[in-house]
Amino acid sequence: MAIKNILVCWTGLPGAEDALRLAALMARRHDAHLTGMLVHGTSRAAAALGPWIPSGAADPLLAAERERRAAIAAAFHELTRELERDRPGKTHYVEIAGEPDAGLIEAARVYDIVVVGRDEADGDSLHLAPHPDLLALRCGRPVLIVPPGCRIERLADRAILAWDGGKAAARALSDAMAILETQAHVSVVTVGDPDAARGSEGRDVVAHLARHGIQADLRRAERGPGGVAAALRAALAEQRSGLLVMGAYEHSRLAEEILGGVTRRILAELDVPVLMAH
Repeated sequence: MAIKNILVCWTGLPGAEDALRLAALMARRHDAHLTGMLVHGTSRAAAALGPWIPSGAADPLLAAERERRAAIAAAFHELTRELERDRPGKTHYVEIAGEPDAGLIEAARVYDIVVVGRDEADGDSLHLAPHPDLLALRCGRPVLIVPPGCRIERLADRAILAWDGGKAAARALSDAMAILETQAHVSVVTVGDPDAARGSEGRDVVAHLARHGIQADLRRAERGPGGVAAALRAALAEQRSGLLVMGAYEHSRLAEEILGGVTRRILAELDVPVLMAH
């Protein structure tokens, strides 16, 4: 499926800026619409206001929150000014009141892909920042998670597809195809026991990619003391790949680790974007 409708989770935080830069590059490459979305809950300070607060006493706090949201919107428009100038009518901004995870999970379902940064939000920003791993598991769309400090100036041309032959891996492969077709090379990587790749299916994936005009090869990574996350990190470094594509492997021997520690470790340790599908 072509990428024509991109959602970027916009909070104005540093990680969101990194995500927006990557999303803008994707929008240019695919001639896609780009929507920045801020879903904001209630700040801790505002939530602490009780009915005993005198009428009007909370007004300065609420006004400050409105000013902050206006500044966040202005920052989005400033960062996308050239994109809007070059492609009029294809850059959009939406602000929704609500809990960030729930609001974005529901909104994401009518977009082709979601791009989100990973921020360590403090108390003043917790009501703005979503949890990227939760989005990937629940929104039903591919989610491209951008690590902190990942100031991407150009899109990656080499990718790794983590493969175990399960349904989630197949979904990740399908969801990522429009991106994989732009790569100069894709390495299909299985971790540990070759049986985890379900016989010849790893080679079948390479053949499938080749039929889409994608140069690909099959590699098996050893699962050492660091587990799956360390094996994938080493494969990315060895192949000089700028993108990892993976699913949440619900029905495989990796299930407990992927859905538990591995997802968090990958997101915490890798310095390249991760495209996740579930």
